This record gives sequence, structure tokens and C-alpha cells, in this order.
Amino acid sequence: MKFTIMDTKRTNNFNDPDIKQKIKSLWKENTSSINDAKRQGLTIASVYYDYESNYKSDYSISLCKESNSNADFDTAKYHWKEYKVNPNDKTSIPKTWNKIWNDEKKHLIKRVYDFDFEQYKPDGKITIFVAIY
Repeated sequence: MKFTIMDTKRTNNFNDPDIKQKIKSLWKENTSSINDAKRQGLTIASVYYDYESNYKSDYSISLCKESNSNADFDTAKYHWKEYKVNPNDKTSIPKTWNKIWNDEKKHLIKRVYDFDFEQYKPDGKITIFVAIY
């Protein structure tokens, strides 16, 4: 799957007091584009990339839509570990990221740190994909 960037913010999971607001603003400021993509049956993604080093460092987050041309991200380039998310639980995404970080700490996964993404399918399913070696 390929994705094209709609909008981007820079943040940090642990020392950016505005992280929640930045992520919410990505979705709010792009509501029209998101709705257009959904009407077309396209997948939306929050793509995490440009990591300074790892999940504790600064990174960029881009709100993206599925694209067949002029893609900024191509998922075919990597191997992925999939983490299913409960779309009915608002705390499920942060809980899943905590599981990913714990899996990394326990050496259950070895992350590439090029890009990772949350996939939002038109049918409402959410999956987090982490690039691994």
C-alpha cells in the first residue's frame, strides 16, 4: 500500500506537552480531505517517521491517504509486525503503542525506525504496523 501526505506535525511522545493537541489538530484541520478519501473507499493512515533515534526521541507524524501514484510512503519496502486495535475503545491506540514499546524493550521486536503507521480502513478497522528487521 502507498500513502500520500495530507499534513504533518513534529512532536515527541515524552517531552512535548502539546502532543495530544497536535495530533487532534491534524485530524480536525483535514476533516474534509479525510471524508473525501473515505467516500472514495481509501484508507487513511497516521504515519510516524523521521525519528531522531527511537520512540523516545522527536519524530514527524503525517496524516496520509492511500494513493497509487506520487506516494510519499510505500509499505512494500519493509516487513511489518501488525498490532490490531479495538476501534470501540478510545484508549486502545495509546495502549497498543505502549505494548509495542514494551515488546521492543523485551527484544521481542527489532524496529527499523524508518516509518510506522496506524491504518484506518474504510470499514472502521484500525491496525498499527511497525517496520521490523
